Amino acid sequence: MRESRLKVGVVATWSCLALGSILRVLWPLDIEWKYDEKWMLERAIQIADGNSPWPWIGMPSGAGVENPGASIWPFALLAHIARTPISMTFAVMLLNVVALWGFALWVHKTWPAETRERGMWGIALFAVSPLPVLFARKIWAQDLLPVLLVPWLWAHTKREHFGAAFAWGLIGATLGQIHMSGFFAAAALALATLIVDRKGTRWLGWFLGSCVAALPLLPWIKFVASPAANHISAGYTVSVMFFWDALLNAFGLRLRYSLKHDFLTYLSGPQLFGTSTYLAGAAHVALLSMVFVGGWLAIRNRVWLKLPTDLQIHAISILGCGAMLHGLGVKFHPHYLIVFSPLLQMFVAWVFALRARLFWWTCGLQCFVTLTFMWFIHTNGGAPRGDYGVSYRAQTPEQRAPLSAK
Repeated sequence: MRESRLKVGVVATWSCLALGSILRVLWPLDIEWKYDEKWMLERAIQIADGNSPWPWIGMPSGAGVENPGASIWPFALLAHIARTPISMTFAVMLLNVVALWGFALWVHKTWPAETRERGMWGIALFAVSPLPVLFARKIWAQDLLPVLLVPWLWAHTKREHFGAAFAWGLIGATLGQIHMSGFFAAAALALATLIVDRKGTRWLGWFLGSCVAALPLLPWIKFVASPAANHISAGYTVSVMFFWDALLNAFGLRLRYSLKHDFLTYLSGPQLFGTSTYLAGAAHVALLSMVFVGGWLAIRNRVWLKLPTDLQIHAISILGCGAMLHGLGVKFHPHYLIVFSPLLQMFVAWVFALRARLFWWTCGLQCFVTLTFMWFIHTNGGAPRGDYGVSYRAQTPEQRAPLSAK
């Protein structure tokens, strides 16, 4: 019986990975195409063509202050082969597919045999979860973070070796240059590792790697200290939502962030022969019930004590990152959680470790939510009343026009 269940679990895991790969590249014309995406593509092409120097300062972040220039560099490299909105976004999609399978390889190759199955469950949930799919389909600097997170997490797992510790520090300092959420995540992971595994880490390697990667930051630091820079937007009443958003993200319940005023319309769908089925809303209610069931199971089974050492470290780092964001008054946005891919979903896997059927129900519900969300975007021409906006496919030539044409 157990062998049969294991085979079913293996098939379900790899099926989720395959489906998650398809979802990340499905309907490429249904992408978001607004100011941020236009700005990034135009700037990347200018750099690739030699019409603009490689920048040390990037575009302003949601926190107010400008991002480092390295947030543009990957797109400038991609602009040598991807020069249209569709081709550039498709490149981001493919990189996220690579990252998805990289996460699976990280678990399969570096995790102990006794925890590998549950780790793969977490990757499977991440593959079909709504927000990870949404954030794999945008010309956004933070959407490239998963590609760097694979070697970062891999190096952290092997941190007892000097070379791996050096790579961990090097990539960690680079994450923040792609998107500033990476600064907080890298600092929090280092502190959490110091607390839990101080003696098992080659700290000199981590320090040297961090210093090397920080060198390109010097012009940005000089700029941020100048009067010309923007200042961090304080948001004490908002940043505390980090913890709530992390929970909702893990259970696939944060699509309102993207849909806003179109969210209720989405919940009434999908439409069947012109009739609202409300199945999307029912799936959300079912997932919300899983949040409470999962909380009860986590307390009852003392899940914290059963987490492997590395997941304990990551749990502490996520909590520490939230505390830093709140303590510094940084206005928090849900897309900052991309830097914790796919860890949030792994904790769900551990919560339901002794209730495999509940886990796969949660996975199936999140997959259904993702599919209905993408169908809504496809049939509705985006979410005109939401942050998503009108999809590229549904936009007029005037709406698609580059910023330089206005």
